[in-house]
Amino acid sequence: MKKLIIILMALCLIAPAAMADLTKKQEKICNSNAKKRAKDLTKQGYSVMGTLPLEEALYRHFAKMEMGATEEMGTGHAKSKNNGRQMCLTSAMSEYASKAVSQLKGRSVTDSYGNEVDTENDPEFARFYAAYERLTQKEIKGELEESLTVVKQNADGSFDFIMYMLVDENKALSRRQKALEDAAAESKLAQEYARQVADFVNEPLK
Repeated sequence: MKKLIIILMALCLIAPAAMADLTKKQEKICNSNAKKRAKDLTKQGYSVMGTLPLEEALYRHFAKMEMGATEEMGTGHAKSKNNGRQMCLTSAMSEYASKAVSQLKGRSVTDSYGNEVDTENDPEFARFYAAYERLTQKEIKGELEESLTVVKQNADGSFDFIMYMLVDENKALSRRQKALEDAAAESKLAQEYARQVADFVNEPLK
């Protein structure tokens, strides 16, 4: 029991130490964002899942974003909390993959003669985009870190969930690059323009 208490105390000290890297300005931003979102979620009837108070959990969430992580959000609706959390993860994976493929769509590539290729309406590129989105959704799962989840119970006994996640884009980039390579392997046309498309993938995902 004594060892367990010591471990728990050590864990409690780790998080504040990580937050100590924030400047006063960043702390102010995190406090403001946490208060605003906590107020909005509470007004909608949501409460946090876990032991931390909602505002504190949100502060830590925003603090990690100030230190470089990006936010991804997943939603779910289910009778079971376990099913709802899984739906949130699937939703976030899908949303991230959708943003990743949107990054590519509409971008111009040129053939070996310098002619612009209409990637938006080409059937072969459409197949490539579909493959890239599917593979990105699969690859990104390991890079989505749950930050906090809020839940609201409905009159019929079901639950609405919102899961806020964090993504390290440096690690996520390698996942997107892997998805690109695998998607290009499924498309001869995409292989022809792989180098140009890879340049777009290497840009930060917004």
